[in-house]
Order: sequence, then structure tokens, then C-alpha cells
Amino acid sequence: MTTDLIKTLLQNLPRYAEEEGDFYSVPREALIDALYHQHPLDRAVAENTVALIENLLDTLAVLNTTYLQKGEWCFVSFPAQLLAMSILTALSDVESRLFTPNFWNTQGISNDKRNQQRDSLRFIENARYEHHAGQQAQAIRYCYVAWSIIKLDGKILFYQREDTRKRYDKTAGDYGLIGGRANQSDVPLSDKAALLLALQSPHSELIKKALPETLKRELREEAGLLFESHYTFKPWRCLKPYRQVQGTAPNLALTEYYLDIFQIDLTLEGYLCLLQKIKTDERLVWFSIEDMVRGATTDGKLAYIKALYEDFANNKPALEAALMALPDSFTGQYLFQPQKYGLTLPIDHRMPLLAGVLGKEKPLDLSLTERQFAILLGLAAQLRGLEFASVEEAITFHPFGWIELKPHSSLQSELISLAGMLKETDLIIENQGDILFRLSIIPDVVYFDESLFSFAVKCADLNGVQTKIPVTLHRASFETALGKVKDKTETFKLTLEFAHKLQTLTTRQFSTVNDEAVKIEDTYKKGLHKEPSFLALGLRSLVRQEAGIVKFVLRYTST
Repeated sequence: MTTDLIKTLLQNLPRYAEEEGDFYSVPREALIDALYHQHPLDRAVAENTVALIENLLDTLAVLNTTYLQKGEWCFVSFPAQLLAMSILTALSDVESRLFTPNFWNTQGISNDKRNQQRDSLRFIENARYEHHAGQQAQAIRYCYVAWSIIKLDGKILFYQREDTRKRYDKTAGDYGLIGGRANQSDVPLSDKAALLLALQSPHSELIKKALPETLKRELREEAGLLFESHYTFKPWRCLKPYRQVQGTAPNLALTEYYLDIFQIDLTLEGYLCLLQKIKTDERLVWFSIEDMVRGATTDGKLAYIKALYEDFANNKPALEAALMALPDSFTGQYLFQPQKYGLTLPIDHRMPLLAGVLGKEKPLDLSLTERQFAILLGLAAQLRGLEFASVEEAITFHPFGWIELKPHSSLQSELISLAGMLKETDLIIENQGDILFRLSIIPDVVYFDESLFSFAVKCADLNGVQTKIPVTLHRASFETALGKVKDKTETFKLTLEFAHKLQTLTTRQFSTVNDEAVKIEDTYKKGLHKEPSFLALGLRSLVRQEAGIVKFVLRYTST
């Protein structure tokens, strides 16, 4: 019966000329009469059939809306007539299909087939969405998404997306925050029908509550991180629903997204695991906060965080401030965090370690063997970030001063013993599982023996007329139980006047009440002493007060 009704409608449709633009309209009542008189049915059925087909053709935008308001069908063009007749002819023929019988299958299909499916949906859904510009088009796909913020040193970790969205939307990004959408495995519900309905419905509290499980699964799949042993998390931001014609090929439609963003806190094991994963997986990429807010890195990687922009009403300064305010996901907190403190390690184990309030350091009461001291010296060098020329085979260096030992190495038992010996001193050695060790003191307060350092300036520069001249600070290489530390030379620009004043400290003695000497020390502390490259050398000070004298403490050479 249904196909016969559509065939009757086809015979009574209005026509539009293929050339010259002639056309005529047909009253809606005439179409209803044709169905009612030619088929044994109630007039209400005829009216409903015409109303249904009219709605379909109007959705396809093939009917002239001006005529439609007058109760008449009239096509807007000959191609519109062809489209209407194509659709209705297919509906009237039980053997006809607009697509091949297996066109919409998704299992084991080629990328070309996926893209054909996507293109078909994309055209229809974009047209529907754009027609409702400024209004709320009805979403037909719903995604519940868990995103993570892993922040380290002012950077956020992103993961390369797997779909081909960039081919269609040049403004979309190819990297997203680590995470993804909820699926059936994240929700403990045995009723599959109820579960699928919840996943494909708006504002589902069941699925929203399951997003922490989604987060755990995605972090495991994309970053290799395991909940609790590698990280914990807490909610950061629940975004307002976001709509866009989007989806991984071929699942594209006008989608409403519900996104929860979680802040990640890494354990030491998780931090080290993540660093290793990033080294081996090129899909994991760091975006600086500035790049993330701008939406792209300098080398062209694009961030896909439109929903986050929209949640901040596209106020990018506000987004940047919120991200900057987030703490790092791993901070490497040290067990000993003294203020105005210094620890200076000698090169010779027979010499004392000096520690205490700056300017009032005293020898530590320790009795270390030469081997124990060599281990401690190596831990201090690694903590300070000094570069090693060679490293013992059983050792792997990690950030924040950590070293990792291969199991059963001879150094393992030595470090365990040394950590126990020093646990009540300022030289706390952390031990994680008898594998990971570090000297747990704020790195900036750890210094090395002044005998390693020398200062040099050229006589020609000192006797010249340049406003600023170069000087060099050199740190010699030294051996430790972990390996040999490389030597290091840094060049600095000093004013000619100040360079001469430093030279006077090497040739004359000035008391601590001498105004000129105090000014020299003050100039040094406000300038050279604060330069990052100077601090990185590990030198306690170039100028200091000692026994009532202002001293230049290093070997001074002028060539």
C-alpha cells in the first residue's frame, strides 16, 4: 500500500521546465484528493501521507516556501524536482536503495569507504547545522568526554588525534588533551539496552559519573599511566555543553559534548614512567601555555580545545591565567628545604663538609670513607644538574636529582647503607624501592669546593677602553662514584670599572668596614651573582667576607 501511495504522488507532482524556467504548482488538497480517490483508505490517512512527504521535501529544501505557505507544492528548480523524484521513486520501489546494501557497514572497510560515509553525513549535518545559524539545531550524537591536564614546567601535555578532521576543517586541531570519550566499558551496567540509550542521550548522569573511569582508561592507553601507582586526579573544570558537527570518521554528526577536565598529580614512579613514554611515543607533545592558548606551536602543531575556549567565552587571557594558576603535576618536593642555607662539598674526602646559615657555615660532624664521599659527591652533582662526561653502566639519571640503579648492582647496597647512615643529618638521601635514590635537598643551596674554580680576564681587555669586557669562570672536571663530571667554562660581560675593582680585591686587603670594598661586594651580589649561568656552575660565591676581610676567593689570572 505505501509504495502505491508514493507512486500516485509521483504522477501528480508539479513540474518545472528543464529549460526557460517554466513551471506550475499543485494544491496540497489536490494531492490528498488523488490519494483518497485512487486508493481504499480514510481521508485522514491520505492527509497524513501528504503531510509526511511534504515535510521530507521541505527538509530537502526542494519546495518553494512562498507557494508552500499558500498550500501549494512548487519546485524551486528542475534539479530540485529531480532530487524529489529520485527520493520518492526510491521509496516507491522495494528493490531500490539510495546506497548499496552494504554501504553503511563499518567493520573491515577501507579508508575510502569510511570517507564516503563521512562525506555523506558531513554534507547533510553541516547543512542542517548551518540552516539553524543563531538557533539551537538538534544534536543527534552525544559524547561524554574526560580530558586531563598534565602540567610540567609551564607546559601542558597533548596527544595526537587519530581522526582525519584536518582534511575537512582547517581550523580544527590535530592534537588534543590526553583523554577521550566514555564507552560501554567505563560503565558498570549489565543492561546493554539501557547503557547504549544512556550513552546516546543528553545530560545522562549515569555516564557523567563514569567519566573518572574513562579518564583512567584513556591515561592508560595514551600515556601508559596506571591510576594510584602513577597518579591521582581531582576535578578541575566541568565545561558547559558544546555543540559542533564533528566526529571520528565515519561517525560524523551534529554532536553535543559534555566535557570534564581533571588535574593530574603524578607520583615519582608515574613521572619517570611518563618521561620514558614521551621519549618513545612521538604522539605525545608538549605545548607551552602560551602556545596552547594561541592554539598552535611554532612548528605548526594545532591544539583542538575549542570547547575550552568557548567555556571561557573566548577570553584567552582568562584561560591563560587559569592555566598558569594550576600547580605542576609533579614538583619533586625535597625532604630538606632550608632557608638562607648553604652546603659546600670539598673534593678531598678528608676535608670537612661545610653547612649551615649562609656566612655562618660550620663543618658537619661526619666520618665518611673515601668511597662514601665519592657517592655523595656524585649525588650532589646530579642534584645540581651538572653534566657528566661519563656515567657508570648501572646508573640512569633522571630529573630532580634522581638516579636509577639496575637491580643487584654493587652501588645499590652502598647507597642503601649510606642513606641509613645519613638519615638524621642535613644530607638526607631518599630511597624509593631500593632502585631510585637522590640527595633530597633544594639544589640551589648545594655548592662545590672553590678549588675547582678559576677566574680569568685578558690584560688587553683590562687595559682597553671598551665599556664592557669579557671574563671567564671555569669549573674543572672531577671524579665521583657515579661518573666523571665535565668541566665547564662560562663567559660573562662586566663593566671595565667593575672588572678593575674585582682585580683590586686580589691584590689588596680591605676590611669589612671599608666603604669601597662593601660597594664592590654589593655590586657583585646584585649583578654577576644572580645570573643563572653563574649559579648553575655550583660556586658558592666569588666575593665574600671572612675574618673581617672582603675577599676575592678564586684563583685569578690575567693573560
